[in-house]
Amino acid sequence: MGMQVNLTRRSFVKAGLGTGVGASLAASTGGCAAKPPAKLAIIHTNDTHGHDILDEESLGMAAVAQLRSDYEAQGYEVLALDAGDFAQGDNLVNRSEGDNAVDFMNAVGYDAAALGNHEFDYGQDKVTGYAAAAAFPVLSANTIVEATGEPLVQGRAVLELGSGTKVGVFGLTTPQTATDANPLLVQGLAFLRGENLYACAQEQADALRAEGCDFVICLAHLGEAEDAAPNRACDVVANTHGIDLFINGHDHEEEATTLPDGDGVDTLVVETGCNLHAIGVVTWEDGAFATELVPFGSYEGQDAGVAAVVQEEVDELAGELSTVIAHTAFLLDGERSPGVRTHETNLGDLVCDAILWEAQRMADDQPDCAICNGGAIRDSIGEGDITLGDVTNVLPFTNYVCTVRTTGASLLEALEAACSQSPEELGAFPQVSGISMTIDTLVPFEEGEEYPGSTYRAPAAPGARVTIHDVGGRGFSLDETYVVAANDFLCAGGDTYYAFAADAQRTMASIGYLQSDCLRYYLDEACGGEVPQDYADPKGQGRVTIVQ
Repeated sequence: MGMQVNLTRRSFVKAGLGTGVGASLAASTGGCAAKPPAKLAIIHTNDTHGHDILDEESLGMAAVAQLRSDYEAQGYEVLALDAGDFAQGDNLVNRSEGDNAVDFMNAVGYDAAALGNHEFDYGQDKVTGYAAAAAFPVLSANTIVEATGEPLVQGRAVLELGSGTKVGVFGLTTPQTATDANPLLVQGLAFLRGENLYACAQEQADALRAEGCDFVICLAHLGEAEDAAPNRACDVVANTHGIDLFINGHDHEEEATTLPDGDGVDTLVVETGCNLHAIGVVTWEDGAFATELVPFGSYEGQDAGVAAVVQEEVDELAGELSTVIAHTAFLLDGERSPGVRTHETNLGDLVCDAILWEAQRMADDQPDCAICNGGAIRDSIGEGDITLGDVTNVLPFTNYVCTVRTTGASLLEALEAACSQSPEELGAFPQVSGISMTIDTLVPFEEGEEYPGSTYRAPAAPGARVTIHDVGGRGFSLDETYVVAANDFLCAGGDTYYAFAADAQRTMASIGYLQSDCLRYYLDEACGGEVPQDYADPKGQGRVTIVQ
């Protein structure tokens, strides 16, 4: 994919000079701009999610490093940038809670990266740890510590080339992090949004210009999904000026387009999809930008040094996760969309049955039902042996299962909110056990008040779209009290499940097991190592009926 874009705002572009893998960058606070490089290549990635080794669909970090070297050999000055979600996803990086992801990026010689929402999956201390360990600035200007009013990490950086020219980079993190991350892990943080987000971005761009930068890049982990408005990359572009390039992420889409900024001047917006299925390149030559997407299968370069660093981790992990724990005679569907974020699936049923089974064994407060948000399920399981690695790929998050005692009214509100986008995808979509329900998508979702500290809204009329027929074999009543087993993220009010946290009747207790533990033990002990035929239908067992 290529695109030629002419810019009229800037007479030239500055970029970071690399002299090989691990090239260092110097910070600058001002000064006169020098002559720009004749040729510049900006290599960019986003949402790599730990897919850092060359495999059947991912190019891997060694390809990023080699591509950088290839452009340098052609006389380009090269900058390597990432737009967030590098620390969580595949078992390769989950094992170290993202620490080795930073090691891999250091080996490549990244020049800057933004924080994505999944960088917060292991807590704020891990986020600041990534920033301390990185040999490059880790940026998020709109993630604010409420107690101090200051950003949690560095907001912007000025990178100086060997020639003395400068490029300014700043980072933005999706405000959806407030609800997409476990609320317990982002307590005390504010994620600026809407007008405050635009003002923050403008402040960063203006400050970078004041520091002598002739080229400004925003690393924007914002996406363009409609449900993220007004906090999308396009919203920020339209309400700011003076930003030359947006490297976007979060929604896992491919993009290369120009959008008019607040002054009507074109701004280039690019994104590479996800999981290193592709690497993006933006070149500046002869006064114009050109973009290229380097997809898997089109490029075979691999930097041997970086490949060795990643392979060492892969080898250590392989022994730990290769243990076979069960077998399945059919596919267990954990795809994103269509899949666990749009409708009931057999893997969703299996996961929720495992959560309910373990919670009934371990909880003092016996649960009636279980819920797992579709966004917590990150992979499918193919026919054949099921390994420990398969289980942790499906449920990679360190979410503990809890029980929450809540009223029928709160349960209905939570499920109505979780199904607000049906039949379109939403990470909150409920996979369930012990619940029978219908979603009538012919009835529009009516928005009520915005949940506090959230980007989601309460339903104005709970029960308009969702009908609960039964909970735990007890029928359903708004006034009845039910015990729900779910991950701590949902029980604490994450995603669209704020009703659980707000319920005056709410009590919450952990059973001490991760979701992945529950699935592992259920397959081994309850299923005897063989997934029952009850789960053979990929569309599940008819627990969630969708009227379309």
